[in-house]
Amino acid sequence: MTPRNLKIIAAVLAVAGIAGIFALSQRGGPRDHVLRTYEVVERGQGQSVTLRSPDPVSQTARDIKDAWKPAQEVVDAGGTFLRYQDLVVAVTPRVEGGSTIFLDDEQRGYNRWFPYVVGFWGFGGSGGSIGGTRGGGPGAGK
Repeated sequence: MTPRNLKIIAAVLAVAGIAGIFALSQRGGPRDHVLRTYEVVERGQGQSVTLRSPDPVSQTARDIKDAWKPAQEVVDAGGTFLRYQDLVVAVTPRVEGGSTIFLDDEQRGYNRWFPYVVGFWGFGGSGGSIGGTRGGGPGAGK
């Protein structure tokens, strides 16, 4: 290959790499995906958001999981609970049909959905680490 051809190939690869990085950065994360896809009903305290989906829980949760694979999932009669790095997505049924989606930071989501996730996501809760197994007794952490 000539030096000119190598420069052209290098330029094309550089442009493709930059375009790929840009495309990935625009994708966002699970929070961004849910906020773009579903209707916001209420913005709560801090990062908490409540949204609405016309689809049933199973379909809504599947669509979210297909877009962003969760670290853990709990499926219960009360709903489907998806745990991501710093986010809990809870999809619960609506009486009127469809489903309600709750976005919470990890700590608030764990506390809110504790009855559903406690046996699956560790002990967590206030002051604890989700998935952690340390007790809080005398001398803990010393």
